[in-house]
Amino acid sequence: MTSNARVFAVHNKLAEIASQPGGRRPEDAIRAANAKIEGVRDASIASLLEKADHMVALAAQGRAEDDASVMSGIYDTSNATYGLAGSFGLTALAEACFSLCDLADCFRGGEPVNWPAIDVHVDGIRLLAGLGDKAGAAGPESILEGLRRVRARVLPSA
Repeated sequence: MTSNARVFAVHNKLAEIASQPGGRRPEDAIRAANAKIEGVRDASIASLLEKADHMVALAAQGRAEDDASVMSGIYDTSNATYGLAGSFGLTALAEACFSLCDLADCFRGGEPVNWPAIDVHVDGIRLLAGLGDKAGAAGPESILEGLRRVRARVLPSA
């Protein structure tokens, strides 16, 4: 019995490019990436307020209908906001979003929803998103401390 197997050599374009001299130095690539990020900064920061408004609407809907299924949408939106905030150095907003994600995750897991805790987080996030880059100058620590206390009370094991 003869074998009809054929062997083909695979051309790896990436390996070929990587082995050639030249290209970009890492610091040049990082500088170019940072320039691209800064190019979308204004639009991205504007979208943070839209995301915060969306969370306000989801929370209002869930509270009005006593529907915990909105927690998945709140979690997803807060998580996306967290990612954007972190990318642009908005650490107070990122921390508030992380805290809301923690709460929403607990409530979507079957715990009874504490709507006031969700509302205070969503309102804090909306305030911080509206401040954008100015949040640091506005002293966000009191907002974050309040959110930490709410989270600790609602999720004592966290």
